[in-house]
Amino acid sequence: MTGAGNGMGEATTKLFAEEGATVYGVDIKSDALKKWEDNPNVIPVVADLLDNDDIENLFNLVKEREGKLDILANIAGINDLCYPLLDTTEERWDMVIDLDLKVPFLLSQKAVEMMLPKESGVISVGSYAAYRGNHGPSYSAAKHGLMGLTSSVAAGYADKGICCNAINPGGVNTNIAENSGGEYHEEGVKRLGMATGNVPVPYGEPIEIARAALWLSVDEAHHINGALVPVDAGLSAF
Repeated sequence: MTGAGNGMGEATTKLFAEEGATVYGVDIKSDALKKWEDNPNVIPVVADLLDNDDIENLFNLVKEREGKLDILANIAGINDLCYPLLDTTEERWDMVIDLDLKVPFLLSQKAVEMMLPKESGVISVGSYAAYRGNHGPSYSAAKHGLMGLTSSVAAGYADKGICCNAINPGGVNTNIAENSGGEYHEEGVKRLGMATGNVPVPYGEPIEIARAALWLSVDEAHHINGALVPVDAGLSAF
């Protein structure tokens, strides 16, 4: 469970643990993981997912302690803060694409390798930005790419019993802006507001995303594969 320190990752870690799962809760911030130290079902793991050695160590830990992996939940991510094309630096582009698309790719590779002996699956959290271009180019491109990654993994391993699905939230009350290292671009927010400001759709809470992830993880949902599930109160329909 990546991004287990806050927001949707925290809510999903909590819900899975309450349901009896053994959860390896991953975050780059050790302080954010202290909340799990007394939870017997959560093993907090401090890792920088942009570091290949940390990824290798994470999967080795799970392999040594559990001998298997049932679910990978790619939840950690950042927002490009609505920076439009002409204000998007190469540094911002690389940061968003790396964390929001390359990391799920690398984690999915390692996870599927562990899952091959046993039917299980991968869940990625995308965004309704995957359907439109009203965020900045780096975030929209990453979330579009995540849909493609999800479909490719689903098609490539369906005959092995491995499922891969994505949840696309709308607005969710999290601190993603703070975690993205800056403030929203003023003009970009205006554009986003024009695109969604007249839509009568409320923000959701992290637990709504967690419930969708849990639903996709149970045995009864194993026939769901390659699905791109909007959990956005209908925002993507407007």
